[in-house]
Amino acid sequence: MKRLALATIGFFLLLAVLGPWLAPYSASQTFEGVYRLPPLGFDGADARFILGTDDVGRDQVSRLIEGARLSLFAGLAVTLISMSLGVLIGAIAGWSGGWLESVILRLMDTLMALPSILLAIVVVTILGPSLTNAVLAAAVTSIPGVVRVVRAAIAIEKTKSYALSSRLFGAGSLRTVVLDLLPNCMAPILVQLTLGFGDGVLNVAALGFLGLGARPPSAEWGTMLADAKGFVESAPFLVVLPGLCILAVILSVNILGDSLRDRLDPKLRKL
Repeated sequence: MKRLALATIGFFLLLAVLGPWLAPYSASQTFEGVYRLPPLGFDGADARFILGTDDVGRDQVSRLIEGARLSLFAGLAVTLISMSLGVLIGAIAGWSGGWLESVILRLMDTLMALPSILLAIVVVTILGPSLTNAVLAAAVTSIPGVVRVVRAAIAIEKTKSYALSSRLFGAGSLRTVVLDLLPNCMAPILVQLTLGFGDGVLNVAALGFLGLGARPPSAEWGTMLADAKGFVESAPFLVVLPGLCILAVILSVNILGDSLRDRLDPKLRKL
C-alpha cells in the first residue's frame, strides 16, 4: 500500500509539473458539437477525447491535468503557510510557558472548536471568493493543529538535559529553540506536514465546490465538481473523474502520513 500511495502521489506531482507539455489541448479550449462526450469504451465516445468532454466541449484529460497543477500547488501553499506560522506560534507557546502559553492555547482551542470548513467559509466570505483567498482560509484552519503539536513537542524537549545544558552554557532562547529543540521535534512536525497537505487539498476543493474558491472556467478539481453537479444523472463521468482524483490524492497522502508516523515514532516501532 505504501508503494502504491507513493506512486500515486508521484504520478499526480508529475502531472502538475509537466502538465503544460502533457495536456493534449488547452484546459479552456472548446470544441463545437462535442458536448458531454463519454470516455472511450462507451457509446458515443470520440477517439480525440480519451476521457470525454464537459458540458461546453472542453477536453477532460486536459482539464484534469490542469486541475492537478492547481489543486496540488494550492495544497502545497496551504501546508507551507500553516506550517510556517504554526511552528513559530507553537514554539513560542511551548518555550515561554506561563500566561502567554495559556493565551495562545485558548485562542487555538477557540479556532478548533469551530468546524474547519465553517471557519474557512467565514474567512473567504470576508476576503472574497478566489483561489488565493481559499488557500489563505484553508491555511488558517490548519494552523491550530500545528500549534498544538509543536507546542507539546517543545514543552517536552525543553525539560531534557541537553536543553538545560545549552542554557547553562549561555545559549539564548532563539538559539536553543531553533538549533537544539526544533531538530528534535521533526518527527511529529513531518507527520503533521504530510497530513496537512492532504487536508489543504481537500479544504481548497471543498471551497471550490461551494463556489468560494477558484472561479470558473478554472480547472481546479473542486470547481470542476461544482460545474458538473447538474449532470450527475445525464453525464456521471463529469463528477466521477475529478472526484476520483481528489480521493486518490487524499487517500495516498494519509497512507504515507500514517506510514511516516509509524516509522518515526519509537513507541509504535516497538509494537
